Amino acid sequence: MSFRKIAEGAKLENAPCIITQRRKHKGGFLYIITDGEGELEFESGEFLQDGQELSLSGTIVNEYGFMKVKVSRIEKAEGIYASFLAKAEKNAEVKSLPFLADGFMEKMRERILGAARKLLAAKKMGRCIFLRFHNDADGIAGALALTRIVSMQTSQQNSANYTVQDSMRDIGNLQYEKRPLVILLDFGCGVESREGLKLLKASGAEILIIDHHPDDGKAGEIADLFVSPWAFSDEENASHYTAGYLAVEIARACGKEASELAGIACAGDKSSVVPVSEKDKEVALVLDYMATYSGFANKLDFYKNALEKKELYDSVLVQARDALDRITDQVKLNMKKVLAGPVSIYTIDIERIKSKEFPGKGKITTRGFELAGNEPAVVLGLWKDGLSFRINDGAIQKGVHANLIIELVKKEMPDFIEGGGGHARAASLRIREGFVNSVVEKIVEKVKEIAP
Repeated sequence: MSFRKIAEGAKLENAPCIITQRRKHKGGFLYIITDGEGELEFESGEFLQDGQELSLSGTIVNEYGFMKVKVSRIEKAEGIYASFLAKAEKNAEVKSLPFLADGFMEKMRERILGAARKLLAAKKMGRCIFLRFHNDADGIAGALALTRIVSMQTSQQNSANYTVQDSMRDIGNLQYEKRPLVILLDFGCGVESREGLKLLKASGAEILIIDHHPDDGKAGEIADLFVSPWAFSDEENASHYTAGYLAVEIARACGKEASELAGIACAGDKSSVVPVSEKDKEVALVLDYMATYSGFANKLDFYKNALEKKELYDSVLVQARDALDRITDQVKLNMKKVLAGPVSIYTIDIERIKSKEFPGKGKITTRGFELAGNEPAVVLGLWKDGLSFRINDGAIQKGVHANLIIELVKKEMPDFIEGGGGHARAASLRIREGFVNSVVEKIVEKVKEIAP
């Protein structure tokens, strides 16, 4: 007998159920339970954990419009959680709406709807959800969209990689939770994330990855659900369907309107898969500025607060614009053309740019990229132990992709490259100190080979 259709006076006899919520009530506790379809309540003086599997007997009573169980017997059960969770996902009511972006998204519909079902089922089951979001406008916008669906723990990720250290921290924090759902948003697909993901999976957590970076680390093989354009395409424009935008579509499939966040996510990553307004660019700049100065594990409320308080928002916007304006002339002075050809290469000595924390290395490289004009070009921002790539449409059309170049350089200079990754238009490398110029020479060589 489904809890969804149960009537007053019905008898339960050893009915399997899961506790989804507990709160104090009349000197004891009020529990909400589910069978994966409907919900009931019961009172007890016994302390039981969220997620506890039970076998319940009693009579259904209607108390002020709420169906409650007048309990005659409670017994702990085992082995039903997974099947109830699967039932809740199967029965979750999702909306198959027209996508905000173009026809490519149809290939992703089942994964978008699958993620929506997973989140709605987690909500019904009272499941622990832990969201790590990348510290930029794309990741933050996507996190704001997902948290409209269901309450979840959130933590900012200041790295593009999910390291073993990250994994150990999360495993420790989640060790007492029943089958937690961990969401990695806008990061986690690089080779350097693979070991961390394996450990997290081995701990018993379920992993949902929402990302738009190339799956170099084969995260799709580890995650329980992998929502990424790279699952369906290996074309460079796959990365245009940003993680934040994908999160917005998941929220919409759950019946939560979040369309206004799609433009912000795309503005942050210079994507045009949905229309981007000047306001979207402004909000993205504010979020990027705040993310630069916020510490590891920052909570999402930090950003919600700034977007809702006009005075704070306006102050951050002024400071962010001033910071970008200050470095423009310096970028022009320190930007050099090191290759003139079908695809030009420019370098920027970022060590000479007098920037505080914002704009960071990537944003400084992007400023040089904006100054390079319309010719096919690669812009490299250089510092003592690394570099960042920005590559425009003209260079992409000639086959010059950042992730391809990184793969070639790593293969030929393995002793100098310590890590890195990204996508076709934007990426970075960590390099042994003292060898950055040698790596730049190799990049120039590879660009000449690709676009002679």
